[in-house]
Amino acid sequence: MPIDDNMGGYRTMAEIALEAIKEAILNGEYKPGTRLIPVRLEKELNLGRVAIREALRELTGVGLVANLPNKGAVVAKTLDIEEMREIFEIRYDLEGKACEMAAVKISEEEIQKLERLNRDMAGYGSNSKEYFLLNRKFHLDFYQASGRKFLCQIIGQVFDKVLVFRSIYPFAPEAIPAYVDDHTQLLAAAKARDGEKARQVIVRHLSAGFESFNAKLRL
Repeated sequence: MPIDDNMGGYRTMAEIALEAIKEAILNGEYKPGTRLIPVRLEKELNLGRVAIREALRELTGVGLVANLPNKGAVVAKTLDIEEMREIFEIRYDLEGKACEMAAVKISEEEIQKLERLNRDMAGYGSNSKEYFLLNRKFHLDFYQASGRKFLCQIIGQVFDKVLVFRSIYPFAPEAIPAYVDDHTQLLAAAKARDGEKARQVIVRHLSAGFESFNAKLRL
């Protein structure tokens, strides 16, 4: 049965379960390898088993959950360095394209909202978990301005694979000001309607993110 979420629309119980489990995975509450037992999730989330099972199927489809023999549903493992390299090569292309298109389409109102969000993010230098969740919102909100629905859906799925890693190996606090500055440069490119500059900024930004992953994985 759909219910009013008080945020301008209705969501099914399965959608609520999906959002709750996904958020717990991305913020590190459910770590890689954690068993996702439907009867336990029913109690934790106060939702029905049918909704829980449907949510787990959806999360399996996007790679955040895996079904293992004798274990059932578990949070998927994090990526190794070669998988991460491949993910970032994909991100350079997809997010570069989305930024290029968004920069010439985004409205002044949307830019102002993202500027406020970016200022808020600057205040989370000592709380990297909150920062990377806000960072996800900043990026995906910007890409939505491209008007390419399916491109943004794919980017979101790839982005979330990286965020599972970030829940274990968070941003170094000293790196956050540089990332915030990159966002400022991205918005400046959007104000100038310079799609190519926006693409360059995001590729450089993502490359710096990959290098930080590379350093952590090689420790």
